[in-house]
Amino acid sequence: MSESKIHSALVAAFIESGAMPSVRTAYEGRAFTPTSGQSWARLTGLPSSRAPAAMGNDAPQEWTGILQIDLFHPKDSGFAPMLSEVDALFAFFTPGKRLDYPGQGVLIRRAERSPIRTEDVWQSVSVSAYCTAWTFPAYPNVKHRSPP
Repeated sequence: MSESKIHSALVAAFIESGAMPSVRTAYEGRAFTPTSGQSWARLTGLPSSRAPAAMGNDAPQEWTGILQIDLFHPKDSGFAPMLSEVDALFAFFTPGKRLDYPGQGVLIRRAERSPIRTEDVWQSVSVSAYCTAWTFPAYPNVKHRSPP
């Protein structure tokens, strides 16, 4: 199981969703300065668990976590454009969807949104995509296997 591959699969899925242009997205570990008056997104990977899914040395390993997508719009610009982006993310991160990244698969369990927040300059909402990934040590030559 590779933290890097899991994170890359989730970031690639966000880009594919088309909810926000990549140039207006803050990615972890990269410098980003939002442009005043322009919507933008911030991605944060939140691993929550990494544990054996059975007994023994060859037991599958299960990783669970969340891709948190924070959407920011200028304050007082209305909620419709922001909620349209939420709808696009919900349409993409559907329960049961499998994301394939070379050597790693990720299963989307569900997606939820937070209440809309209003700050000094921005109004924002968070979409949390809950996901699971598996590896099977007993099958090292298999690039990706679905969960049992």
